[in-house]
Amino acid sequence: MDTRREPTIPHTAPSLHQATPVPSRSTIPPAGTLIGECYRVVGTLGVGGMGVVLLARDERLDRQVAIKVVQGDMSLHPDFRERFLREARAMAGVRHENVVTVYAYGEHEGSPYFVMEYISGDTVDYWLRSRLGDGLPIDQALAILEQVCRGVEAIHRSGAIHGDIKPSNLLIGPAFRVAIADLGLSLPLSEMRDDGRLPVAGTPAYMAPERGLGQVRPELAQRVDIYSMGVLAFELLTGRLPFQADNALKLLHIHRSEPVPPPSSLRPEMPRAIDEVVLAALAKDPEQRVESAVKLREMLREAQQSATRPNDRVRVLLAEDDEDFRKLSTRWLQRAFPGGEIVAVGDGDTAMEELRGGPFSLAVLDLHMPGLNGIELTAAIRDVDHAHRLPILVVTGQGGAPDWQILSELGADGFLVKPVDSTALIMTARRMVEEAE
Repeated sequence: MDTRREPTIPHTAPSLHQATPVPSRSTIPPAGTLIGECYRVVGTLGVGGMGVVLLARDERLDRQVAIKVVQGDMSLHPDFRERFLREARAMAGVRHENVVTVYAYGEHEGSPYFVMEYISGDTVDYWLRSRLGDGLPIDQALAILEQVCRGVEAIHRSGAIHGDIKPSNLLIGPAFRVAIADLGLSLPLSEMRDDGRLPVAGTPAYMAPERGLGQVRPELAQRVDIYSMGVLAFELLTGRLPFQADNALKLLHIHRSEPVPPPSSLRPEMPRAIDEVVLAALAKDPEQRVESAVKLREMLREAQQSATRPNDRVRVLLAEDDEDFRKLSTRWLQRAFPGGEIVAVGDGDTAMEELRGGPFSLAVLDLHMPGLNGIELTAAIRDVDHAHRLPILVVTGQGGAPDWQILSELGADGFLVKPVDSTALIMTARRMVEEAE
């Protein structure tokens, strides 16, 4: 987990955690500290409401990890310790690529900590800030939402709700992997009271109306996360929140009483099919809301497909010697460019023959394959007049930084490492074709 740009309180809304004490930097374990006999502290990734997140080296398994530690006086409070343990258990109970993995739990000098995977990258919140108030490209926003849906599905299958889905709790790592972090407000459904009364906790800007009232029906509890994902979708697509206010109580009231504007009212080019899905996720009555993360993911995908224009002029050359991955990649590229032509071959020599026969919009090449390999094929493509500026995406299970350096110098435009997520390939392919056009 990488929290270098993950603030505890988002810049866009007031929070119910503002009274939480923050540890003094003098109490943070310095670089070189050994935690749990094998975790050597490298530095500080971020300071949050419950403590600090450290970057460390696991000297036993020779890998980087992130360590979340309760610090200072907070470690003396039973409520904080229990909440911290509950977060670690919630994360450890989910095994999914779209949820940060927990490795271990322990205590260091009287302060509890847990060890989790280190994800090198940024938060979705940082991505949004970099857009300076504009929403993300629609395909990119939907690609993030699809992975968030998958992560929330896994959390719900584990018998819990996340309770605080928002951009600063979402990490984007290598190969556009999105991972949900910070289950500090996660709640096991088995611990819900029969009357559904819950403490009001979370971030008001993303909080479902019923959660803001502290009254959640147990059988509909998972829909509080659906509402938060609806707010997230609105923000990713438009660059702003559906509701804003200068204090938390007013914001909670607005979520209960004010109608949600359709995203297209702020972004006219937004397909109406996407409007409908976002508004369904933001229904104020949980009975009328999208019923599950699975359903929300399906609805977003259907809306995207219905709004996608035919790409009958797009031709993609796919060179991949692994037959199974070639078939899989062909299906993904057909989803990326409905109506387009995907020419799939199994070696570099055949790929070169196809390319000499006519123009293409994109080349997707394996690095290691019979005949011309990915490096040789990239160089050969750049010598063909009509392919001099053809976007080239190289996909490999074995290459690394030195290969990418060579490919970049030869004119390759992108590099993905297997196993490749369908979303990463689709989004990267579309972006490269759009930029070339």
